[in-house]
Amino acid sequence: MTADKIAHFSKMLHAEKTRIESDRDRYVRDDKSGSEEDAPSELSHNDGNNPADEATNLFDRERDVAATDNMNRILAKIDRALVKIEEGTYGLSDIDGTPIPMARLEALPYALTTVDQEDTI
Repeated sequence: MTADKIAHFSKMLHAEKTRIESDRDRYVRDDKSGSEEDAPSELSHNDGNNPADEATNLFDRERDVAATDNMNRILAKIDRALVKIEEGTYGLSDIDGTPIPMARLEALPYALTTVDQEDTI
């Protein structure tokens, strides 16, 4: 892979990392502020035992945890891809060193495997 392509992917990875970290931080901040602010107002409007409200709150918390977990997994892949750039192995599969197609890297610059290998993981 040429130095220009490596620089291109490095720039993409850093931009994506910044965007995801910002999104994750906003999720965490909103979750913390929302849970603190919502609790007293919910109690003032009802006795706090409404099963539908409790189910909705549980669903929202689980959705937020899942989204945050996914963002953390992507950030770990981005960090690994940045390490691979430093090692000189970017664009090669972590499994067996097979070249990852350029189209896949353009679509998913933090791809660590080929599509076929991803399906087997």
